[in-house]
Amino acid sequence: MYAIDDLGDAIDVTRNRLTPIDASTWLKLALVLFFIGGATFGGPGAPSTGTDTAPEGATEIDSFADLEAEYESQVSDGPPFETVLYAVAALVVALLILWLLYVLVGSIMEFVFIESLRTDAVQVRRYTRSHLGDGLRLFGFRLALLLAVLVPLLVPIWFVVASATEFSAGLAALGALYVFGAIVLGLAYALVNRFTTIFVTQIMVLEDRGVLASWSRFLPTLRSNLAEYAVYVILVWILQLVVSFGYGILAAIVAVVVAIPFVIVGAIFVVVGGPALYLAAVVAVVGLLCIFLATLVLRVPIDSYFRYYGFLLLGDTSPDLDLIPERRSAVRAGGPVGPGSGSSGGPDGDDWNDSGSWDDDADDGWRFDSESEDDTGRLDSGRDDDEDQDQDRDRGW
Repeated sequence: MYAIDDLGDAIDVTRNRLTPIDASTWLKLALVLFFIGGATFGGPGAPSTGTDTAPEGATEIDSFADLEAEYESQVSDGPPFETVLYAVAALVVALLILWLLYVLVGSIMEFVFIESLRTDAVQVRRYTRSHLGDGLRLFGFRLALLLAVLVPLLVPIWFVVASATEFSAGLAALGALYVFGAIVLGLAYALVNRFTTIFVTQIMVLEDRGVLASWSRFLPTLRSNLAEYAVYVILVWILQLVVSFGYGILAAIVAVVVAIPFVIVGAIFVVVGGPALYLAAVVAVVGLLCIFLATLVLRVPIDSYFRYYGFLLLGDTSPDLDLIPERRSAVRAGGPVGPGSGSSGGPDGDDWNDSGSWDDDADDGWRFDSESEDDTGRLDSGRDDDEDQDQDRDRGW
């Protein structure tokens, strides 16, 4: 069964891509993973219930006028109620905008991550420019999917809060039905979101399609291999549970190890006192950033493994949609993926000359400022013509 066999092959592909360890590659992949880690949305809870009587001494609030009167009675020397209301609204809008920007950048970074694993190059700016349209389409799809789940969940809550005056058996039954519906919608959202991120984005890259067109392309493969993808979902959820537990322990250990020198230096500055306290604050900030970066680097092999697992499964169930044919064939033939094996150059895109040494004049392939593109404006993988056996299928790679 492909879903089971690919578990081991994904380890080999991940190892061949990430070794020998190159600090630049790992750091840039960690930066990409910061954005595609994704914000988690907590599931909605059951509607809260109450009684028709308020606690003793509490004031019942039915409108903004009552809220304003309550505020003015409690806060006599504070800013006007309207000012507080506008400040809260502005804060909410600012946070919403920041979240939307994060999701937008994360949608674009999904394609940067795919290209970085597909090739031997991590070219953040180049891949961003090439897949800006894909990222915008994925961003729109994700927002539409989220709204399609949130609206049916939030409307009943609003209705209950606005109209219910007392607890009843009927309300309890509706609450139980609501919880069941929320679980079903949550599972559906998780499945559609995962399949879009792992499989549909591959088709978007491979065949230059939009999200919905890529879903239409993927559905026949999904329907004809339901058992494979059902086993995939079960195995992935189990693996993620186990790996998350191990990652949490390892991240805590790494955080402590990284923090030790910063704690020592910071403590020395605190003991000295005076202006050295400002240096202690700087050391603390730098230490936190280093800990954060170290925990992100730990995610590089983990996230790469799960993504390669999806690459292999899609390619096995539909060979026409194979995004990594060279890496797949090299691993299953028992050889490494690298120079001369059909991949796009040496580690991180560097080219090898005929004698097997690095060619310093060649395009290094992993710099942020790489500008090389082909005539169609898509990416040029750097492969020779005789190695580009899938050129027509891979939309000009």
